[in-house]
Amino acid sequence: MKIVFRTKLNRFWLEGIEALRREFPDVAFITDEKAIDREIEHADALVAGEITISLIEGASNLKIIFVPYAGVDALPLKYIKEMGLRISSVHVNAPFVAERAVAMALSFYGRIISYHEDLKNFRWHGYWAKGTVDDTWDSIQGRGCAIIGTGEIGRHIAKYLKVFDCRVIGFKKRPISGTLEYFDEITLDLDEALEKSELVFITLPLTEETNGLFSAEILAGMKGKFLVNVGRGKIVDEEGLYKALKGGILKGAAIDTWYNYPAKGEATASPSRYPIHELPNVILSPHLAGFTPQAALWNVEQTIESIRSYITTGRAITEVDPELMY
Repeated sequence: MKIVFRTKLNRFWLEGIEALRREFPDVAFITDEKAIDREIEHADALVAGEITISLIEGASNLKIIFVPYAGVDALPLKYIKEMGLRISSVHVNAPFVAERAVAMALSFYGRIISYHEDLKNFRWHGYWAKGTVDDTWDSIQGRGCAIIGTGEIGRHIAKYLKVFDCRVIGFKKRPISGTLEYFDEITLDLDEALEKSELVFITLPLTEETNGLFSAEILAGMKGKFLVNVGRGKIVDEEGLYKALKGGILKGAAIDTWYNYPAKGEATASPSRYPIHELPNVILSPHLAGFTPQAALWNVEQTIESIRSYITTGRAITEVDPELMY
């Protein structure tokens, strides 16, 4: 068996791969950057988060792709499904994504950023400035919250929100049997979830079904809602989001997943075709909710464990559903 690592390798990776080499001396683990492209042709397994159809076409022995994080939308999923290839991804960063989602909501309602910036310039608010109740911060205590997507991230968000006595409704696209812990209610009706909530958290993966789920029409009807997107940018209509924020329909938004990203090797780019970044009712985050030192380590460890499971049993610990593609 040959496993090719086409991902950036840090010391955690190298230590994990070395442990695999000692445990499975008959398996070839390819990590040399100069050898990767030619070795892919004979690879049984590939560790990568972004690959092209042409690369897969040249890998005649390929059976499974290990994605070292949760999102798989950077893969040519239709082609992979047609070829009968398997995908394994890891979801250990879910508690961190959930933590940042809730933190961004708290930051907005608590006016953390604006008060911080004002006090740096010696400007006070609230009691000390003899302000009115309008010149104070707000709380999410007891508010209705919708979590659009009740997977690992959504469940952690629901757990965290319960600390604030929020009523939590979860939206799923398919029915489930039983109940989900930390959710007060589960619905298959998006309109119902939005109607019953003020805070709306999007945690869905990007699929054909979720692409554009929050249309301009839906956004135009979300008067007074606060939107948090830690799923994928394209789930929310870009122009519709800008208009709903600029026009005061949405109370505000906290966004970690965007529409434009820097080119490879660069670090600057506008996150949207529209000047969302200029609006006062937006909390901006550069798509790093799941990127913490702990999460980076856990991603590596879980991927290594999944590879170990595949070598010994023929099954990875977690595999993507070939129909749902998540």
